[in-house]
Amino acid sequence: MKSKSSCANRLIFLCWLVYATSYIGKLSYSANINRIGEAFDVSYSAAGIVTTFFFFVYGAGQIVNGFLCKRYNIKYVIGISLIVSATMNLLVGVVHSFNVIKYLWLINGAAMSFLWTSLIRLLSETLDREDIPRATVAMGTTVAIGTFSVYGISSAVAASLSYRTVFLIAATLIFAVAIFWFISYNIFTKPLLASKAELTLKDDGNTKTAASGGVAAVLPFLAVIAILAVSDNLIKDGLTSWTPDILAEIYDTPPWLSILLTLLLPALGILGSVVAVKLVGALGDYVLSCTVLFGTSSLLIGVVLAFISTPYMAVTVASFALVSCLMAGVNNIITSMIPLGMSDKVTPGKLAGILNGFCYLGSTVSAYGLGAIADAFRWVSVFYTLLGVSALCTVLGIGYLLANKLGKRV
Repeated sequence: MKSKSSCANRLIFLCWLVYATSYIGKLSYSANINRIGEAFDVSYSAAGIVTTFFFFVYGAGQIVNGFLCKRYNIKYVIGISLIVSATMNLLVGVVHSFNVIKYLWLINGAAMSFLWTSLIRLLSETLDREDIPRATVAMGTTVAIGTFSVYGISSAVAASLSYRTVFLIAATLIFAVAIFWFISYNIFTKPLLASKAELTLKDDGNTKTAASGGVAAVLPFLAVIAILAVSDNLIKDGLTSWTPDILAEIYDTPPWLSILLTLLLPALGILGSVVAVKLVGALGDYVLSCTVLFGTSSLLIGVVLAFISTPYMAVTVASFALVSCLMAGVNNIITSMIPLGMSDKVTPGKLAGILNGFCYLGSTVSAYGLGAIADAFRWVSVFYTLLGVSALCTVLGIGYLLANKLGKRV
């Protein structure tokens, strides 16, 4: 039993490492968006269009791969995706045409869209039910840790080196993880697949029947979760992408300090993943947990608006960090806990791809949309937009919960 648990932990670590490192390659542009904009002398909206390209194809790819991942050879799909992403980061680090960057980043988004659905499928097919909570917590921290890492690297580089160095570091790290993935995959998965084969033969018929029969019953629930997913990433990635620019423009902070302060966002995001697991465990309801997190975020964004015209930058940064923490919690509930927790009703890889696709629809809107709002109306309008989105999600969650309480089935 101890050996089996150890095998599960090794596989969870491998999947964690792949996805956490992938975030360095995903956000290497976002973490340096203000420096790249200055280097090429482009507007906020023009700089944001690059991330829009990435998030659009990444989100669409998530949905497509959610339906197709059952047919993939996971070992090669994930390994090749990492290699392509590393190559795109390397090229962005050396090109001198801004117009080329958005197409390279589009390819990066397409490559990265294969990862999450395949990793969730791998974990659901190899781990026993008692191992799923550990995997949920671990995979829930990948976004925060990966984001923290890339912003930490960018802050260190910004003090004395070109932003291009960040892309070269990202390429090197992703190449290294790709090699480790190819070497470790069979070693880590074979013992778990062998031990689970007998259980699969016994339970396969019942599992499939439950999954096919349960989808219609949860469609209203999934519709609400999809809306929350879009809103979650709009807020979360909007803050991650634009906080350095917000701090630089409003408080006149230097680039290295703006990026360094932004590290607080993903740092507390790690805590947010743990908070989400505890909250769902205490409340016993996914929508209620998300509603509580969105409601609290609304109050914190209100605090930002109250203090934005004052010199108290610490209040703004702390509020941003706490909102990021709460939105990371929502993200963990939507992309990890729900797919793995509802495997009896919907195929985990498919559900993970669909919900993550909706998440990145929000990322697509935030990348260009918030930059365009800032260009036209300045940053205070961005904060009102985020407040409106968060408040609407709170109202939607409350409405859904009240409807259920009145007897409308999910």
